[in-house]
Amino acid sequence: MPIDFRMTKKGLILLIDSYRSVEELRQDIMRKFSDAKDFFSEGDEISLMLTQETSKPDDIVKIVSLLSDLGVHVKDILVGSMEQKDVKVGQKYDLVREKITEVRGAQIIRRNLRSGQIVVHNYDVVIVGNVHPGAEVISGGSIVVFGTARGVLRAGYSQGEEGIIAAIDLSPSLLQIGNYITQEYDRFDVPSVAHVRTGRIVVEEADNVKFEVKGGTN
Repeated sequence: MPIDFRMTKKGLILLIDSYRSVEELRQDIMRKFSDAKDFFSEGDEISLMLTQETSKPDDIVKIVSLLSDLGVHVKDILVGSMEQKDVKVGQKYDLVREKITEVRGAQIIRRNLRSGQIVVHNYDVVIVGNVHPGAEVISGGSIVVFGTARGVLRAGYSQGEEGIIAAIDLSPSLLQIGNYITQEYDRFDVPSVAHVRTGRIVVEEADNVKFEVKGGTN
């Protein structure tokens, strides 16, 4: 089945094997949870398991957001393969959550993100701490890190190229804003901002950043 629940020794897993569109997946998930409504309580935690084909960062944001709207928290994201009786995990990311603020639904993370941890949020993400290599942040809006940013930073999945990525020390292994991705960019020893300008990601010192606006730069 493209979508199914699997009970394991470590808890309940929602398996997503395949789907044709996010909207179709949304309907399938809502139908699945409706059928099992007596099984779940508000605040229950599950693991979300995806295959290499279904572990698309932009879709992960929407899936986690939908499950949250259904009152179910995703405790970790697994990537692997699904057999008839066995679940084989190739990668595991612990989902880091904090209370959402009232400012545009931004999520503030008050801790360091270590290898194997991931933050997924449909709006802006603010991290008061460091993002270590092997950690990942996927944001529908912008990402701001009050610390050193390594790992993988993906912004703008809802906001598109209007999203920005800023950090006191901006040195991630990969930067993504909307549909733009880069591993090659200017690095500075001062607070820096990554943004999209003239169809590519540029990184500039925060004191000298020039954002693209209609009719030119600002």
